[in-house]
Amino acid sequence: MTDKTAFSRRSLLVTATGAAAGAFLPKIVHAQASMPELTTLRSTSKSWLWAAEDYASSAGFFTEARVKVNSNASNRGTNVAALQGGGVDIVLGDPGEVLRARAQNLQIRTFIATVSRYASHVMLKSDILSKRGVDEKSPEAKKIEALKGLKLGTTGPGAAPDALFRYLASLAGMDANRDFQLVPIQGGGPAILAALQQGVIEGFCLSSPTADMAVQRQNCGYLFQMALNPPAQLKEVQYIVASSGEATIASKRDALERYARGIALALRSIKSEPQKFKAWAKDWFEGLEPETFELAFANNGAIYFDDPTPKQALLDGNIAFINTVNKQMGAAPLQDTLTFANVSDPSIAAAAMKGL
Repeated sequence: MTDKTAFSRRSLLVTATGAAAGAFLPKIVHAQASMPELTTLRSTSKSWLWAAEDYASSAGFFTEARVKVNSNASNRGTNVAALQGGGVDIVLGDPGEVLRARAQNLQIRTFIATVSRYASHVMLKSDILSKRGVDEKSPEAKKIEALKGLKLGTTGPGAAPDALFRYLASLAGMDANRDFQLVPIQGGGPAILAALQQGVIEGFCLSSPTADMAVQRQNCGYLFQMALNPPAQLKEVQYIVASSGEATIASKRDALERYARGIALALRSIKSEPQKFKAWAKDWFEGLEPETFELAFANNGAIYFDDPTPKQALLDGNIAFINTVNKQMGAAPLQDTLTFANVSDPSIAAAAMKGL
């Protein structure tokens, strides 16, 4: 099915319930009461970063895997603490959250990975790009130098956008605390765009569609298009993962395997049926001008893993990245005791992938 209206007919927009605060997302209401049910949480309501889950819901892949998924958004930069309360089964986010939480003895594990690019883009006002003589094709060092002294919006310390600015500073031998003005903004994409319009910030780091809307509505341009033109060190990363508490893994393993299977089916469709995924995305990210959507799809349509199983080499890369960021923040490196064996559980995805 590739028709936009067909996807719309399949979806019933309802108010999600659950312990998570903030904005709630549309979700499909399944008639099969026997299905196990899971509640998930992410930082923003709509983003290409969460699209594998949203596509799995809307296109029926969770139904095929026989699991009901209630997706919620917090409008906060970090969310793994919500796994402690029992009201949230799964948190979607970057592995840095999981690593820091494990370092503080929070008993959680990553069990699938969906996004293979650090797809939170660095955007600046077009007049600043012009004044500083840079664009996304400029040499890396010159682009990082162009950030010096600017007011740059993030979703808060510890979140992926803040971490990327600090990592970029390290690549150029700069200090993000001294050379940049990192401005934490709560409220997700709409708040970032409002801050940009009001002059509170001169640029920001966030994923699409906020980045695309900034181009469309706020006269911005890419400094770092992280999906297509990232620094060489971030060419492939384990960027968005799903994590769950160890108690939940023990008590709801079957449901988590079904969830992972639904995600795996969605990822397979994204790769093998790109026009179907594109038709869904055009409906899901409604409000973008046609040319902006085409750019957004070209930039983000291929940021997903083919296989959601967590990988040790990529987690090692996450640890190296976080240690670089921690050094910028004046924090200690992660403990050597944090390993793939105690941070990730690939067996859930492995079980889900059987027979696919």
